[in-house]
Order: sequence, then C-alpha cells, then structure tokens
Amino acid sequence: MKQVKILMLLFCCQTAILAQNTEGGIQFIHDNYNEAIAKAKSEKKIIFLDAYTTWCGPCKMMSKLTFPVPEVGSFFNKNFVNLKFDMEKGDGPMLQQKFDVVAYPTLLFIDSSGKLVHKALGYQDVPSFLEIGKTALDGGENSLSFWTKRYEKGDTSASFLKNYALKLSEAYDVRCPKVVEEYLATQADWCTDENLEFIYRFTDVVDKKLFPFLVKNKQAFEKKVNAAEIDGKIQGMVADKIFNEKNLPTLGFADSLIQLVYPEKFDRMSKKYRMDFNRMKGDRAEYAQAAVKYFKKYDDSAAELSDISSIFVEQIDDKKMLKKALDWAKRSVKLDNSYLNNLTVAQLFKKLDKKPKAEKAAQKAIEIAKKNSEDVTEAEALLKELKELPPPTKDQVKTNN
Repeated sequence: MKQVKILMLLFCCQTAILAQNTEGGIQFIHDNYNEAIAKAKSEKKIIFLDAYTTWCGPCKMMSKLTFPVPEVGSFFNKNFVNLKFDMEKGDGPMLQQKFDVVAYPTLLFIDSSGKLVHKALGYQDVPSFLEIGKTALDGGENSLSFWTKRYEKGDTSASFLKNYALKLSEAYDVRCPKVVEEYLATQADWCTDENLEFIYRFTDVVDKKLFPFLVKNKQAFEKKVNAAEIDGKIQGMVADKIFNEKNLPTLGFADSLIQLVYPEKFDRMSKKYRMDFNRMKGDRAEYAQAAVKYFKKYDDSAAELSDISSIFVEQIDDKKMLKKALDWAKRSVKLDNSYLNNLTVAQLFKKLDKKPKAEKAAQKAIEIAKKNSEDVTEAEALLKELKELPPPTKDQVKTNN
C-alpha cells in the first residue's frame, strides 16, 4: 500500500512538471491579427507579436528556449496579448509591410489601435527579452513610442533628431533615413568628429547624399576608421547597386557612380560593366558586342580573356563572335600558357567545327596539366567527344585551311 502511495505521488509530481513545461510559458494566439486586436481592446493591453518564419533558426531558438520559460510566461501573459505570426502565410506579408519587418525574428509591440509601440530584432535570451517587454510596457524613454511621440509633436532639436535616428536604426525602421537627413540639415559642419562618426554609421546605400560625401571626404574618415574598412564599405555598396539583377540601375547612373568612386579607372570599368549589364539583362547579342569593344582596348589580362572566352563557349552561337572569342583565348595563352586557357582554345575550335585544331589544343592542355599535376578530366572528356565526331566535310576542311 505504501509503494502504491509513493507511485501515485511520483505520478502527480511528474504531471505537475509536464503541465509547467507545456503551460508555464507564453500563451499565444496563432496567425489571427484581428482576434489579437479585439482581445487587446477588451483587456486594454498591448499586443506582443512574434514575427517569425518557419526557416528562421533564431526564431526556433526563442520558441524553444525563451518563450516556454515560466517567468517569461507569467510576465507576458499578465501584461500582453501574445500573437505568434508566420510572416509568409495568410496576413503575414501584409503585417510584414505594415510594420517594416526586414529580419527575423522581429518582436513587435502594438497598441489596440494597431500603432507600433516598440520593436526589437533578433534572438533574445530570458533577461533581455523580459527587459524589452518592460520597456514596451512602461513607454519610457527607452521605448520607440516615446521618441516617436516627441517627433510627431514637432521636436526638431539636433540632439533629439540624432538620438531618434539611432533608435530607429536599432529597430531597422524605414523612417530612419529621413530623420538622419533632418539631423544633418541642422549641422553647419559635417566634418566634426561626432558627425563623421554619425555619417559613417548611416552610409549604407549609394542613393543617399551621404555616400558622395563619404567618397569625397575619404581622407577625413580615415582618421577615424581603417582605410581598408572604408574601401570595403564603399566597394560593397557600389556592387550592391550595380550588380542588383532584380533592380538594375540605368547605364547612366552606373557610369556616374563609377566616375565618382573610380575616376582613374573609369573608361575601363565602364566598358567592362557593359558586359555585366547586358549579361544580367539576358541580352547575349549586346553582351558579345560589349566584349568586343572592351577587348579592342583592354586585352592585357589573361584571366579576363579566358573567362569571357569561356562564357562565349557556353552562351554564344554566332560564328563571327566565336572567332573573336578564339582570338581572345589565343591571346590568353600567349599571356599565360596554362591548362585552362588552352582548354578554352580547344572548346572554341570545337564549336567552330575545327576538329583537328580542337584535338591539338586539347592534347596540349592535357600535357600542361599533367606536368603541373592538375585534373585533366574535362580536357580528356572533350578529346573523347572530338574522336567520336564524324570526319569533317569538304567544306569544313576548306574552312579550316
């Protein structure tokens, strides 16, 4: 009888522990924004919205390690209406746009009228998450709503605008660039140490006024930041803009950007970019023409000659253009008699129906590769293909000669 009582006691304890693990954390409404708004109005509470996606690792970590903790559940269930929403399903995309969600997880605090009160991004452990919740609840100067209310009431002092920009930046808020510009408009001298630091932090795209200022005053910034870091930042922003296949800039804009950042290399880079521009547009004919114009003036790089010739092998069928590419490939061999460069020559000879010359070039590529202990698989496969081709016709022999 005593053993039965002990077993029953253990069972009850285990049941209590399981109940705590499953019910002690945050109690969420799932994927129903209207229900959360209605509940927030009736209970006079703020909504906490966990904006997540199914593929987001940090989102899963918060769901596993932070949200189920009893201390977290006790605080959030008492003070908030808690909503968990997959941003890629149902009304998720609408909420993503409404609240400027650009990264995951995004932790949103919204009042019952649908207005943003506070916002935080990224994985949060228990202490930091509780602190975020308390900030959203008290509406003090650490909350985004505190600063937004001051801004909406017309506070345009320099110190306020600067701090507000920093708050918006922390929240990845789309209003940030506008406030940054408003702050800088109050500054007669952008070159103070404080303003240089501010401008460097907020220069993240080439479309803003800050970017040309950074480029033209690079030496001033180098007193604060390592030159290599600045160069990397500038080059990264330029690349993000001109190599954005989904939103290609006009050639005129790209040229103005290249001229600003690389004036001493403008002609070469501008001509080369026209190849990239037409490749990204999918215009093979214009891509080929751009390559012809580029190599007519700049044929001093074996790597460039070989790389572009290889692209012609894969994407260009016009015989006239292929002959141009063959000349570039031969030029690359003169500059660098390597396996890959000779292989490109062989591939172009094959595409031009010059079987004997293709075999000779492929054999040369193999000889070079074996001397350097390189992988010859591709060249041997090409040689095998060539040997299996039918003999050249009389017309082909005449053309080859």
